[in-house]
Amino acid sequence: MENRAKTKRSTTEEENDMNILVIQGSPYGGSFSHTNAQAYAQAARRKGHTVEMIDLSQEDFDPVLRYGYVKHMEDESAPKRYQNMVARADHLVFVFPIWWAGEPAILKGWLDRVLTPQFAYRYESSLKSEGLLRGKTAQIISSSHGPAFVSKMYGSTVTRWKYSILKFCGIKFTGASILGCIDSKIDTPERRDAFTRRICETVPSAK
Repeated sequence: MENRAKTKRSTTEEENDMNILVIQGSPYGGSFSHTNAQAYAQAARRKGHTVEMIDLSQEDFDPVLRYGYVKHMEDESAPKRYQNMVARADHLVFVFPIWWAGEPAILKGWLDRVLTPQFAYRYESSLKSEGLLRGKTAQIISSSHGPAFVSKMYGSTVTRWKYSILKFCGIKFTGASILGCIDSKIDTPERRDAFTRRICETVPSAK
């Protein structure tokens, strides 16, 4: 009886675990974003979730959408692999620095080549679209040289990601954690460490 109870509990826990996909969007492997992505992934695994990571500082990936959506590029193997990872995920975590009020070019290219028509969304008419990634959630972890509140103001980086990217694809936005004033006088290793600990606390509980 005891063994059966243990097996049943273990099975239930496995069913409640989430598949989490962490997308590290800085092109620099020694970045603060890279540190945060790794820390978040470790925290999620400790909670029992299944975690996959796409580290764009390490991937052999061409981010340039050379023909728009007129025709496919010669090599679509990487985008297809990323799409399979997105399809498996319950929760997506985008980790990136904010440069010029947006994400780095390599992450923008990832969005262009991965969240494509008929995979992430489709147009039902010229005025109506449908998000195809419903049932998934996503959060943003970021840093900026400017104050964090600027990136969260209506019309700024977070608004664009929440509505024009995630909601457009049917993904529910669960929040943004941003550390502002990077490389300023108030930016210390202790401050960064505290932020990294805070973002690890945002790992969702099992479903």
